[in-house]
This record gives sequence, structure tokens and C-alpha cells, in this order.
Amino acid sequence: MRSAVVFATLALAGCGRSHGVTDEELGGLVLAPKDKADPLSVDKAAKEPREMGRALATKYRDVVAAVGPHSYSIKTQTIVEEAGKKIDELSDEASIEPGDKGAFHAVYTNSADYGREVTFEEGKLYLRPRYQRWHGRAPESPDEPAQIRDSFFDAVYATWELVAPRVELTDQGPAQVAGRAGRKIAVKMAPEQRQIPSEPLTQRKWREKRSIEAISGEIVLDAEKAVPLAVKLTAAIAFTRDGRRFTMKMSLDASASGFGKLVTFGAPAPDQVVTTPERLREVDDRDFLLQGIAPPLRRNPDGTAVPPQPKSPVHSK
Repeated sequence: MRSAVVFATLALAGCGRSHGVTDEELGGLVLAPKDKADPLSVDKAAKEPREMGRALATKYRDVVAAVGPHSYSIKTQTIVEEAGKKIDELSDEASIEPGDKGAFHAVYTNSADYGREVTFEEGKLYLRPRYQRWHGRAPESPDEPAQIRDSFFDAVYATWELVAPRVELTDQGPAQVAGRAGRKIAVKMAPEQRQIPSEPLTQRKWREKRSIEAISGEIVLDAEKAVPLAVKLTAAIAFTRDGRRFTMKMSLDASASGFGKLVTFGAPAPDQVVTTPERLREVDDRDFLLQGIAPPLRRNPDGTAVPPQPKSPVHSK
């Protein structure tokens, strides 16, 4: 039943999702400014699921800032069963490699034959869907390359978020990941499931009644910065949809490697890059309508704002 596994993989907020303008980017227009968060605590994360959730929710850009350049590999598998019979299955893999001067190369593929690849080199983005040629263009904003790279890391927290209400943590002491000092924390199922937060989005309402039936694994956090160096989780979650009961079996295997090592990859060959027209007219419309209210998204290469101009016909009349 394809709809079931699509439903399940959407729940994981997988790496292939697209990103629009977030409320946080609207400069306080939608969300009130928050006080600066307290630094992550390894000691607290080793015993408190809430603090562990904060650690695993770290954006990838902040992981890099904390521990320096490194590569990261993330693998997930999701199997949906009904009455013990496998209905569908999806596995995926993402990898992120660092280059010099902020460059990076990232790849995402899955067993449904979908994928994408991104190279950021010398201030230019090169993007392509699986099996297609590259599209090269300048970033729409100074933050766009970091946002794209962050998205390849999404599966780590998305998996944790689903199982967190029934997690119990045990500190297992010092450990190393690729030569870097960390703290290993064992993950097992707590005797009772804690209250599940309400979901504001209709398509996620099913999560409010999910039952976490099994969970195990281990997490290694950086000993100093408390960011995730390695995460291994397996879990089973029961849920109901359209009056039918399903079990979603999930696994996550993510780990960092090659600390301090930069990878040489370079831009794609010119004959593999197609001309990409100026994209996202909506960005210009948004900046024009919100000028004086929210900071513009479109930026010059030096980071200064591009003066908002109407581009769509409706605003040009």
C-alpha cells in the first residue's frame, strides 16, 4: 500500500523535502524574538530526553561550527506492516562532504529511485535531481547554501522526534567517533509513554495517537560541544489510518568521520551544466510587499540587500 509508506516517510520529514521561507526568517513579523538558548549540556543530555532532543535538533551548520570540517553519513529505513505483513518499504542515504572555504558536496538517494545532489563551490550552487544534468546558479540569499546543506541532516532529529515520548537514557561514559572524544548514551524504551504534544498540522494529527512499541540504540555526543557525532536508533511505532492499524519499523544509522579533512571535488564539467534561468520571482514579490516590515531575502554577493522591485505582472501595472 504505497499511501501508507508515503505517509510514514512524510512523518520522518525526509532529506528530500523542499524549504520555503520560514517564520523565523521574517524578522519577528510572525514569531516573537526568543532569548538566546542556553548552551547544550552533555551531562543533562545523557539523562534527560528533552536536552537530548535539543542536541539532536542542532542544525548541521552549528555542528560544523562546533567540531570543525568533517564528513557525515546518514542512512534510514522505514518498513510499514499491517497484521504482520509488509506493505511497503523505503530506505535512503545521505552524505555530506566539506570542501575548502565553505564549499560542500551532498548527495541524497532512496530506494524509490529518487535523489538529488548539490555542490557549492566558489560561491555558486550546482544542483541536480538524480540522473539529470546540473543546474548552476548563484544563491538566492547568503544563507541558502547553509539551508540546503542543513536539509541533508534533517533525518536525525526527525527520527528522534517520533520516538522521544518513550525514550529512557543511560550514560555509558567516554567513547570516540573517528578519533574525536565523545560521550555514549544508551537508548531504551521507558516503562511508560510520556504525553505526546499536539500537532497543529492536519496531516500530522495521526502522530498524536501513535504508540511507541519498541526502541533501542545509542547516541554519541561530542564531549565538549554536545553535538551528535553518531546516532543509531531502531524503533517500532503503531498508528491508525482510515480505520486500519499499521506498524512502522524504523532504523537510523548516522555518523561523522574524517574530522579536519577537506574533500576536493570541484565544480561539475561545463558540458554537464545546463543554463538555469533566474528563479523564484516570488522572492522579488515577497521583498516588495514586505519592504520596511521584514528584511529582504535577495542579496548581493557581498551580503547587502537588493532594493525590492516588483517583478510580477500584477505588481507592474
